[in-house]
Amino acid sequence: MPFRRDKRAKGAKNDQPDVEFEQTDLEQAGVGHTGVEPDDATGGLGSPGTTSSDGSDAGRRSRPFDETEVADPEGGAPFPRLDLGSMRIPVFADMEVRVELNDAQQPVAASLLHAGSAVQLLAFAAPRGDGIWDDVRAEIAESVRGDGGQADEVDGPFGPELAVRLKGAGPDGKPVDQRLRFVGFDGPRWFLRAVFSGPAATNPQQALPLETVVTSVVVVRGDDPMAPRDALPLRLPTDVQGMPQPPAPPRPDPLTRGPEITETR
Repeated sequence: MPFRRDKRAKGAKNDQPDVEFEQTDLEQAGVGHTGVEPDDATGGLGSPGTTSSDGSDAGRRSRPFDETEVADPEGGAPFPRLDLGSMRIPVFADMEVRVELNDAQQPVAASLLHAGSAVQLLAFAAPRGDGIWDDVRAEIAESVRGDGGQADEVDGPFGPELAVRLKGAGPDGKPVDQRLRFVGFDGPRWFLRAVFSGPAATNPQQALPLETVVTSVVVVRGDDPMAPRDALPLRLPTDVQGMPQPPAPPRPDPLTRGPEITETR
């Protein structure tokens, strides 16, 4: 499980990370409806990554864990979690975790990379009561369309989400389309935004390993008063060397590489 720090480009906002494209309004994004309470107080992978016998998603978790729903949010069976403060992320073989830093060298987001795909995670404070994914989803779609992109609301495994297509330039300067998938999760006084890119943005089988990890993340809201949509504070992990190696989540192909840990500045 490689781990590294990524520094954001100069000129980016300090309170939100980018996702390899310039969308000012997108950086306020929040996250979506759940409706299903966890049935596993240990925070195991049995629930998030499983489906019913008919192939549906009936047995799947609908959102990440709140810290109150997990017996040992800092680790414990069946796998350790990387403590980033407001997010505690499961650690698996053949998956890289990157912590994105702003210009002040403060961590602002976490990205998980697996088999050529990635998902960026941002956690925010939210008001008590109703979730905000409906409003945020509409804001993202409006921003994308205003910049000439395409944003379609689709019914995904976790409820309504956005399939986004952005126009950009490739390394050779020729026009290319970037596909992104915005998924939102509402929790108790928090929300989490997940942005899938690469094959996982359009291929459900490629997305499954990353989805499994996302729904096994523990969000730590804390008790401090915060305005809705304020980013929950992250911190760099103090030690990732001593964690035991857990089993890998589901993936289309067998594992081809063992775990490794690196840190770059």
